[in-house]
Amino acid sequence: EKKVKYLNKVLETNEIEEGAREQVEKEYLEAKERMKKLPVSFSEDAEMMLSNHLVALLKRISEKKLIDPIEEEMMGEVSEDAWNYAQELACPMFKSHGMAPDRSEIFLVATHMEMAIAAATVVS
Repeated sequence: EKKVKYLNKVLETNEIEEGAREQVEKEYLEAKERMKKLPVSFSEDAEMMLSNHLVALLKRISEKKLIDPIEEEMMGEVSEDAWNYAQELACPMFKSHGMAPDRSEIFLVATHMEMAIAAATVVS
């Protein structure tokens, strides 16, 4: 099936260790389900980029090696909707590892949301 092939590629690209794969896969598929409920649609390319990002984020969360903080001013560059969608998508990932959501990581997910919104693919 296409989606799983897609997932394996993303897992390989991000060098997810065999032992962590099952957990990452499970959390990724849960995130994909949450994504379907968002009032925004993604082109195939945008979805691939976001999927890749989500797996990379899951890897960083599981290794507890998050990105360096992003300047607060930059975070104002995404809309409130993009921010909210990103939180819906990413916060449960942090929660499942007993971590507080990281604003910089959420912001990076929000940039994907913003691009999808900007591409005028918002479903009303």
